[in-house]
Amino acid sequence: MNLFHGFIDFILVIAIPETFRWLVFFAVVWVPLILVEYAWQACVRYVRTTWIGKQEKVLLEIKLPQETMKSPLAMELVLTGLYQTGGEGMPLDRYWDGKVRPWFSLEITSLDGEIHFYIWTFKSQRSVVEANIYAQYPDVEIHELKDYTEDIFFDPTKFEISGCRFEATGPDPLPIKTYIDYKLDKDPKEEYKVDPMAPLIEFMGSLKKGHQAWVQFIIRAHTQEKTPTNNKYPDKWKEDAKKLIEDINNEDSEVDEEGNVVRGRLTTGQKNRIEAIERSLEKLPFDVGVRIVYIAPKEIFDKGNGGGLTGSFKQFNAPHLNGFKPAGSPGFDYKWQDWKGKKLLGQKIGLFRAYCERGYFHYPWKSKGTVLNTEELATVFHFPGSAVRTPSLKRIPSKRADAPSNLPI
Repeated sequence: MNLFHGFIDFILVIAIPETFRWLVFFAVVWVPLILVEYAWQACVRYVRTTWIGKQEKVLLEIKLPQETMKSPLAMELVLTGLYQTGGEGMPLDRYWDGKVRPWFSLEITSLDGEIHFYIWTFKSQRSVVEANIYAQYPDVEIHELKDYTEDIFFDPTKFEISGCRFEATGPDPLPIKTYIDYKLDKDPKEEYKVDPMAPLIEFMGSLKKGHQAWVQFIIRAHTQEKTPTNNKYPDKWKEDAKKLIEDINNEDSEVDEEGNVVRGRLTTGQKNRIEAIERSLEKLPFDVGVRIVYIAPKEIFDKGNGGGLTGSFKQFNAPHLNGFKPAGSPGFDYKWQDWKGKKLLGQKIGLFRAYCERGYFHYPWKSKGTVLNTEELATVFHFPGSAVRTPSLKRIPSKRADAPSNLPI
């Protein structure tokens, strides 16, 4: 006991005061370093936010024809064309001008039960988006519209809101169940197609007047992170994929009497996981943020609709692969964490504003996302074929036709 008391006395009387004295003595070194780092980060945020704010943005609605026979492979090719890495190549671009990689928001909405497909983008990228869509879907119509989110002013006394963002259930390099796993790459007849997006479309189409459900996939090209001197760090996504393959190979390994590691025979499930990861690495990756919002007037708001929207993502999950899990939902576990409800209101307003501003990768809406390749993205966002017969999925009466070549000039 005396030894314990002596140790406490040493900590309180000698160690802490001595440590504090040295901290004060070297404050002329560490305090400026902290201030410089803080000032640097604040400066980068400022120039970046300023540059983003100056960019013109557009919202494009894609109207589908009566018959869409193409598999999600067509959307995968569209997404490949949206893999834009330019704009922030040089340190001067990133840290002086505040330039960033362009990002896109792929959106599916139910406005009073009517389904719409949108793509939000910088105006400078509009021609890229349209060219790639028309190249694969020549019969669609693309129109620039007023942003539908501007039609709602979120007044918490009149509206209620729920929603969340999604994170991966497993390691990023492990892919979700894709359209290839559903055999949609074989272009089966419409009556035999099993579209993984069908449950989401059907649920959103079942909403009644006054209810709105918004789903957005915010994407940008995934690249190696760069240092201020324009050097590149190793690509963590690829490095993690290699390590994950190695871990799967070693799951059933044993050490023999001589100390050598002997790998066990891989099961079918383990082989399938490795094949899925290797196939994933062959395709272009995107940083992805997934966010959903359900909003309605207070008198008709239905919590079940929020849960139904969240549950519609379960069909993309597979036990032996990856999937989506909700995160960041407004709310607290215990009443004492937010007695007056002010924090909850702030979270709801933040969810609404983050969606409207299509923010995910940068301050003030930076959040944890995931990495999906073009195959995975095309699975969760593509233009459904005729097999999805939701009545509220509006289609244009006839196919878009090219102008006659003999028109007078």
